[in-house]
Amino acid sequence: MPTKTLKVKFQSNCIGCDLCIFEAQRQFKKVGLEGALIRVLKNKQENAKKIDFYVELDPRINRLDTEKIAKICPKTVFEISEEETDGFSV
Repeated sequence: MPTKTLKVKFQSNCIGCDLCIFEAQRQFKKVGLEGALIRVLKNKQENAKKIDFYVELDPRINRLDTEKIAKICPKTVFEISEEETDGFSV
């Protein structure tokens, strides 16, 4: 049975809007950022004028509607991949 997995495909496209975090928290029925399943971290180089963003995904994110999370991203950072499972979960 295939399962849909959310993956960060285009990390460099991230603009740090946090819409993915808000959507995941809405689905998780949580207010605020505590316990967020997605984290967007900022990395600013000292001499660079551009801020780079790094997206971390908690593996539990795949329990939510991953397609909604991927679609809310304005810069298409995420990809949904289907992986075959053997029916056993650990």
